[in-house]
Amino acid sequence: MMDKNTLRRSYLASRKSLTTLEIQSKSNLINQRLINFVPWHDVGLVHLYLPVLDNNEVDTLPTIEHIRKNNRKLKIAVPRVESAHTLSHHLLTASTKLETNLWGIPEPVGNSTIEVDQIDLVIAPMIIFDRTGHRIGYGKGYYDRFLARCRPDTVKIGLCYFDPVEKIADEPTDISMNAVITPEGVWEFN
Repeated sequence: MMDKNTLRRSYLASRKSLTTLEIQSKSNLINQRLINFVPWHDVGLVHLYLPVLDNNEVDTLPTIEHIRKNNRKLKIAVPRVESAHTLSHHLLTASTKLETNLWGIPEPVGNSTIEVDQIDLVIAPMIIFDRTGHRIGYGKGYYDRFLARCRPDTVKIGLCYFDPVEKIADEPTDISMNAVITPEGVWEFN
């Protein structure tokens, strides 16, 4: 079992070393698996992150475009970083204005706030995960605090370039994923 900081550094370095072609190919595979895996007709509101492409994050824009073309009734929410290490959640429409924050994260501008209890599905960013569905993010706890406030039936799916490690030293505040999608497949957890 490896500690989170060691795993975070190692997999961030691995992710940073991926070429542009590898990033595009892996992101496309992940998006296709995500689009095929989710029963979109059962989802009223999906929460997706907007990728920081300079950090080689999995690009969620193809999934957003797919939803806009094929599931017009499905609402999309995206996060905005607030003070005190929290996220607020806002509707994303074709007319939503986005600005890049201090950390390079594209965020919505405006007051179309979504309450967490309205969210049916969360697509979460991650650096690596383990075989029980625990994830490692950037270490600030934004997503763990957000996911802890979601309804118990809210489905949580992570996107990751890498297959899981055996076991992450988890903490009581960590929230497990229901599934993680990688270029190689879909990992489902109880």
